[in-house]
Amino acid sequence: MMADSPRDRAVYRLLTGMSEERDPYRALVIGSELTRVVRWMLSGSPEDYPTGITAEWVGDMSWRAVEFSPGTTEAPIVGPGIAEEFRADFETAGELQPLLIDGEESEEWFVFLVKAVVDCLDTDKSSEPEWDGTIRKTVFRADAVPYDVPAFRVPQSTNVHWNGWMVDKLMPLVSLDVEARLIWTDDPLRQPHPDPWGF
Repeated sequence: MMADSPRDRAVYRLLTGMSEERDPYRALVIGSELTRVVRWMLSGSPEDYPTGITAEWVGDMSWRAVEFSPGTTEAPIVGPGIAEEFRADFETAGELQPLLIDGEESEEWFVFLVKAVVDCLDTDKSSEPEWDGTIRKTVFRADAVPYDVPAFRVPQSTNVHWNGWMVDKLMPLVSLDVEARLIWTDDPLRQPHPDPWGF
């Protein structure tokens, strides 16, 4: 259910945090398998829907595991605590699909495949998509943004966009590992990040 907060009508990019306060950590990473995810996103075909996605741990196994990793902007990785807390929210926009780790299907770690694709981009006011689908300046049509889902995609890009109410719920639990950058808002008093897709 959509939260009632002033940030509801705002859209964010979530990216891996670079805080110096991060202790040693390990994270799951999807390598070449990401190609299958992107192919499905571009085609929209059920035949291309990716299953059995493999992920590998990066970092010493004795280190803290990152529970939520935006990683690539197309396929966020979700750990057991975040999945338990927000599964119902995530599944309104897509699927938490179990990852294959060390050749076995995990019961705790998932890739979030966002199926909600909504044509809400104001193409006249937004910049042209780059070769990888990145839209540097994003302007949405306020009446068309799907505020009732935690995340969505637009037909012009494979990047996942996050609604403000979901960011409000996630960030208290993941702020050590994740940075949220404002992409768009209908509030004239708030300014989007100057380079939300930069690193």
